[in-house]
Amino acid sequence: MTPLIRETVKWSAAVGMDPVELQWFDISGLTTARFETTTDVLMECNPPFGKCVVAYRGPSKSHASYDMLMLVVGDNAKDGIIVDMWKGPTGMMPRKVPTMLYITEGDMVMYGPTEETDPVPEEEARLVLGIIAKWYQSMLSGGNAYQPFVRQSFTNKRKIAEGKQPTYDWHTVVINGRALKREPHGGTHASPRLHDRRGHSRRLPDGRIVWVRPCKVGDASKGVVFKDYQVKEQA
Repeated sequence: MTPLIRETVKWSAAVGMDPVELQWFDISGLTTARFETTTDVLMECNPPFGKCVVAYRGPSKSHASYDMLMLVVGDNAKDGIIVDMWKGPTGMMPRKVPTMLYITEGDMVMYGPTEETDPVPEEEARLVLGIIAKWYQSMLSGGNAYQPFVRQSFTNKRKIAEGKQPTYDWHTVVINGRALKREPHGGTHASPRLHDRRGHSRRLPDGRIVWVRPCKVGDASKGVVFKDYQVKEQA
């Protein structure tokens, strides 16, 4: 788990979000001098899970260290992807960008605010889409992801009973290109433990690229596996 993910998990829990329900991505390793909106990537790819947090810490045009945090909800852009974003200089209270929605239809990407009374400035909307596009590109080339879980220990049970935040443990998966680096988790190929299979693009025999939605696979009676991701620039 990266230090940035550790920080953002504490912050999200403090504002009422359940970290266990989210898949966490640190894209600080990407080259982010400019986030460009790549329409083709937005058309071809979707979030790998239904609820994702994408975090970035690095230089910006005006600051040596700048933080950006996105909550991305939805797994199919044809149905609509909702995005909340917070940003600001590292060490300061981040500012929330108005919630926005983007949808793909035909060969177009359409986007706008979820509330007419809270419009998203065009420059910020393009920044949000540019970060998402960069994230999608990085997932095609490889990276890691993070998923927290609450260990069922005596201490955690006591903290929860007292209304305190539990101590989170983590599971990490390394993604190399289009193939997952598989780690032994027990069980057999026929009946692995219950886990999330991330959404991914698939090339059909006729050359077309289709999107396979995320889903849960495996046997819950054998246990549950949680995952999280860290993303780096492709060499």
